[in-house]
Order: sequence, then C-alpha cells, then structure tokens
Amino acid sequence: MTKTKIAIFDLTGCEGCEFHLLSLDELLLEFFQDFEITNWRLLSEKKPANFDIAFIEGAVTTKEQINLLKQIRETSKIVVALGACAISGNIFAQLSKGKRKKLAAKIYDKNYQLKAKFLEPVEKFIRVDEKIPGCPPDIELVKKLLEKIKKEKNVSKIKKITLPDFTAKIEGHGVLKINFKEQRVKFEVEESERLVEGLVLGQNFQQAPFNTSRICGICPVAHNLCSWSALEDALGVKISQETTILRKILLASQILKSHLLHLFFLVLPDYAGVKGSVELCKKYPAEFHLMLNLKKVSDNILEVVGGSSAFPSNTILGGFRTPPKMDELLVIRNSIFEVIDEAQDLIKLFSTLETPSLKVNSRLETITPVQGFYPSYPGNFSKSIKEIVRKDSSAKLGILKKGEIIKVGALSRLSHFSKVLNPKAKKAFQELQPDLNNPFNNNLAQAIEILHFLEETINLIEEISEKDLKKSKGIEKENLPSKKLSGSACLEAPRGILFHQIKIDSQGKIIDYNIIPPTQINLASLEKETQELVKKREGVPPLQIKKQVEQLIRAFDPCITCAVH
Repeated sequence: MTKTKIAIFDLTGCEGCEFHLLSLDELLLEFFQDFEITNWRLLSEKKPANFDIAFIEGAVTTKEQINLLKQIRETSKIVVALGACAISGNIFAQLSKGKRKKLAAKIYDKNYQLKAKFLEPVEKFIRVDEKIPGCPPDIELVKKLLEKIKKEKNVSKIKKITLPDFTAKIEGHGVLKINFKEQRVKFEVEESERLVEGLVLGQNFQQAPFNTSRICGICPVAHNLCSWSALEDALGVKISQETTILRKILLASQILKSHLLHLFFLVLPDYAGVKGSVELCKKYPAEFHLMLNLKKVSDNILEVVGGSSAFPSNTILGGFRTPPKMDELLVIRNSIFEVIDEAQDLIKLFSTLETPSLKVNSRLETITPVQGFYPSYPGNFSKSIKEIVRKDSSAKLGILKKGEIIKVGALSRLSHFSKVLNPKAKKAFQELQPDLNNPFNNNLAQAIEILHFLEETINLIEEISEKDLKKSKGIEKENLPSKKLSGSACLEAPRGILFHQIKIDSQGKIIDYNIIPPTQINLASLEKETQELVKKREGVPPLQIKKQVEQLIRAFDPCITCAVH
C-alpha cells in the first residue's frame, strides 16, 4: 500500500512548532509508520522532495521563501499552516516594513542590510487548506488532522522540489561552505531577522519576558527567566528563596529537554548509520523510548512549575502567578527516581560512540555561580562581551571586549565545575574522563549534564519541601518606576551564557533592550574550530571531511534562531 507522503518545511520562526510535534510522544512512531516523511530538514538530511501534503511552520520573510511556497502549492494536494507564525505572522507581524528598516539600524548598524525586509503569513502568497493555530500549535488538533489525512487518499502531482542547501539537523538556517584547496571553512547564517529587541520597544515592561521567550522554541524558559531577572534588577525587586529554587527547577528541566532533543534527534543519527531521526525511531525503538521517558519528566516539570511544556505562562515579576503544589513536586521527584537508570544508560550510549578526534585550545567560559554549586541560575559574569556586526550575516558575533574568542555551554561548565556535579553524574564523569578539549565531546558532556540536572531537581524539590511555597507568589500589582531604570541578568541556558539587558522609563515602557544568546558567542569559536578540523584532515577524502565538519557543527548544538532573534 502506497503511503501518503508528508513534507515539513520551516520558514522564519523559532522552530518550536516542529519540536512541539515531538509531543506526539508514543504516537510519533505511528506517525512515522503511517506516513512517508519525504522532507524534514530539522530531523533528516536534505534530498529532492516530492510529497502529497505539506506542513509549513514560520512566517514568510524573503523572495526565496515565496518562490519555495509557490512550488510547494503547485506540488502539494494539501497545504497546512502550522502555528501562529505561519497563520498570522504572530507577534513579529506587528512591525511594518518601514519600522523594520529603522530598527535594523538601531539593532545592527546604519549600514546593515536586512535579509527580511517584510514578515507575512503564508496565506498572503498561496492558498492554505488547513490551519492549526496556537503558539505552540494545539497537539490535539494535529492528531485529529493526521487521523483525517490517514483515512483519505491524498495523491499530489508528482513533482520534486530542490530545497535550499541548508545544513540539516540544526536549529535555524545556515549553509556550510568548504574550500578544500585553500582549506577554508565558512558557515553562513541564512536566518531571517525577527527583530525581537525592537519589537518590545514602547511596550509595557511586563511584556518583555513573554515576547523574548518566543525567540526560541527549544529554550524559551531561559529567555523568560533571564528577562524577569533583568527587570527585577532594574526595579530592585528581591526574590524569595522559594522563587529561586523553583526557577532553578524550571531551568534544569529546560536544559534536560534541550539536551535530550539535541542528542537523540539531531546527533544520534550521525553515529547510528541512518540518515535521520525518522529512520532512527523506527530502527531503534528502545532508544526512542529511553528518550521519551526522560522527556516526559521534563515536560511534566515545565507544566507543573512553568504552566506549559513550551512557553512559560506561570512566571511573573518576583515569582510565580500560581505556586505549584508540594504534592505535585513530590510526584515529579518520584518519577525522576524511576528514570535515573535510563539517564545513566544514555551516558553509556554516548560514551561508546566512535567520536572523531580533534584537540583545540579554546577558552571555555561560564557564569560564576553561587559558591559550591554547578552553574545554572543565578550567577554573574565579570567580563564584558563585545558584539560584532558582520555585513554578510544576520547573526552578530559575541567575543570578549579585547577581541578574544570564547566558548560556552556544557563542555565549559564541566571544565570549570565537574567537582560540584551531583554524585552519580560526578562518578560517570570521573570514570569516563572525557577530553574537554575535543569539541565532539560536547555531546557526551550534555548526556552527563542530563543525569546531573535530574539529581539536582531531586535535591531542589527536597529543599523546597521544607519551605513555604506561598512565598514564591509573585507581584501581580504593577508599580511604575519613578525614573528611568536599567537592569541586566545572565544565566546558563542549555547552550551556555545568556545575557538580557533592559532600560525602562518612568511610565514602565521599554526604551532599550539587548540580548546576547550563547550561540552568538559560540559562532566565533565554531568558525575557528571547523577551520582547525579541515586543516588537520589534510589528505582525507572531501566527502568524509564534509561529514565530520557537519558532525562538529551539530556537536556545537547551535541555535541559529536564537543567534539572530
């Protein structure tokens, strides 16, 4: 029986809608078995795609995307707009063309030329047959649509589309270019600007954490918490111990989920001899269920503490709108005990993978945490980050003020703070002794961190069980400042140090906002290390070098959507 062919396309957005499809959980295997997935850049290698049904995530921002949409419409029998960005442009559509141009001069510089001179919904350019609303989209509506599609015969005109040459299995759009003769590597960022820092200008300060969390569909909690912390710094709001503990739990769950999805869906196919996660899930169901069990714990924490498994809705100034109940947290603690062994199995799995050898001398940096703790939240960073605008890239680079390139993330955290890992994670680290100067070992470092943050969550829940959860209740009544104020904050997001800086006026309106995400910092190091890899592989066949460079890019776990924002 011929299966209905489905293709999933991402335009300009946070890619949260695609990751939210993974919330089909056990039904994901059925999805992969009931349909033939012919294109999904986030989860599989690029190939000419023919398909009967197209799911489109993200808003339209370039002429190239318009041309792609027209080809999709000509080929596909059914076109589905997936999520708010595809349906309406989401909050990003608030900026007019003229406003976008003015903001580009402010956010980048006066000479910067926008890749995305407009931002529009899909329906402005082609007919859309089905819409699944929401940010993120309603997973129950996804299930209903898939059931409907399964019952009907949907055969399109057979026409293959040649897709843009974006690197597969990373978040966001980038193109890898290697000059083998000159041994030169360039990773060109092709993500369109959403201008989030400009979007929040003139808004009430309370909107910033919710709008900035839309930067990324895989680490929205980090942006949300960093934004609230910057506001609290500006307004002089002191948070309770209970709030700090709950925020640590929330951030730990975000790191867990981000690492899991990266390791299983983006990295593991490279080492398992399969082209993508679709094939991986079908070929290795035991590993799939291992990932799923760990992910369920993370999703449960995000929902109980943050109000949503995706974008937080329960966080407010100074704390939480509705503090979680202690019995809910104890259920989470007990569920973690049930999956600790699986987290240890994940470390074993990644420790046995045949990792390419590469030794680099990169400067590894983290925030300075509270003494005796592994870095996450809160913390500080005593050095200054300088942002560099490049005329050929929509992502700025983040380097130290004196021009030194640094690297942040799991490898950096282990490099400086392995001694304060929780016991089981510490034992795994000491037994394996991974070379932290090999960037490919970032994958193993993330697996070790998954175990650490599971143990940490148990400790935090036990700590807060002796405290008064009501003290984590935040400030719902708005008190306007009497003068202009500024504040800043940093924390450890899944990929490393994240900075938010804000200025507000006496009416509580945002007059300036700046964000430096970890990938913006890591891009400079990525360019340097991929260059070193190519030079050290002289004489190796070009295809093998290209494969290893792509593996290295994925090991960095770049979030290009964050870097551009």
